[in-house]
Amino acid sequence: MIGVYFSGTGNTKHCLEHLLKLLDGNAMAYSIEDDNAISAIQSNDEIVFAYPVYYSYLPKIVYDFIDNNSALWKGKKVLIIATMGLFSGDGVGCSARLFKKYGAKVLG
Repeated sequence: MIGVYFSGTGNTKHCLEHLLKLLDGNAMAYSIEDDNAISAIQSNDEIVFAYPVYYSYLPKIVYDFIDNNSALWKGKKVLIIATMGLFSGDGVGCSARLFKKYGAKVLG
């Protein structure tokens, strides 16, 4: 299991790292901006994917990462974490539909 995240302020990174410690103390977290994120995703079947909700949607950088790496998601099990300040809108559903489109199994 690994964590993959985008975090503008560090809050989402903090939440993901805390959850990973609870789920699997050895799990590593990778920013989508980290060059090692792609190879880490390729090497793991279970991914906790975290990002902040922007205007009831996922940030463009997150959408582009998922979309530009569409082949990575086939057969992966993905748990989505969407952090928010006030209102999530459909911030989780947007990425869930995208992951499913590319063959991932969304766990929650």
